[in-house]
Amino acid sequence: MRRLALPVRGLPSALEGLSACQISDFHVDRDEDLQRLGRAVELINCQKPALVFLTGDYFSGRETMRRYLGGFARELRKLRPLVGIFAIAGNHDHWASFEPIASAMAGAGIEVLRNSSRRLEIEGSALTVVGIDDLWTRHADPARAFREVAPSDCTLVLAHNPDTALYTRHLHPGVMLCGHTHGGVVRLPYYGSPLRSILRLGKRFYAGLNRYGDFYIYTNRGLGTFWLRVRINCRPEVSCFHLTGQFPAPVTPKATRPRRSRLHRAH
Repeated sequence: MRRLALPVRGLPSALEGLSACQISDFHVDRDEDLQRLGRAVELINCQKPALVFLTGDYFSGRETMRRYLGGFARELRKLRPLVGIFAIAGNHDHWASFEPIASAMAGAGIEVLRNSSRRLEIEGSALTVVGIDDLWTRHADPARAFREVAPSDCTLVLAHNPDTALYTRHLHPGVMLCGHTHGGVVRLPYYGSPLRSILRLGKRFYAGLNRYGDFYIYTNRGLGTFWLRVRINCRPEVSCFHLTGQFPAPVTPKATRPRRSRLHRAH
């Protein structure tokens, strides 16, 4: 489990420290994937979060979706957040057929956001969860998702693909939670993933917390795998956040002494 403070632009002071969990990219294609999802649900419930976010790619294809849909719904029905559970679609969900997945989620008490938003009142303050549909399959419509969001609203945006930020930054999200990349699958020290970037934003956004303009993007490494059934230094992830309105100080390079040129050495 990854625990961290999640900076949210414009977060009301009453919501400072609010807890939330995120899981993504389940790819429930085998029995062990369903078991891993069950363990993730147990971990989340132990944290007693106010909110739970699911950010897409629940199955890899239509055949495995049909086989495991019932078990998938049973595991998700065990989630017990204090406020609610919100989900969006990923590219594989549309390729598999998202309608039965969305129906199973709704039956498990999960609110599926499809280019839409949900305004929440928590501790006397408002927080709006915005769900943007998948970018790769051309279902993303940020303008429609923000249609009922006022400029002064504090927003927590769910978008499967981090590149969605390119088309959403003018809407000034409070923070964006993503998946899609599986963390890059292979992580090398000081280098990150050696795989060619699938993101226009760049490989820096493959995993973890990264600033983009005036807001942060958090990319979850995901629970499952697809195609390459391997992870190296890139473990499955359950993210546990405490929301904060405090932004980390920008990193500044260390001052270094200029190197003396050979032309100016004393003889």
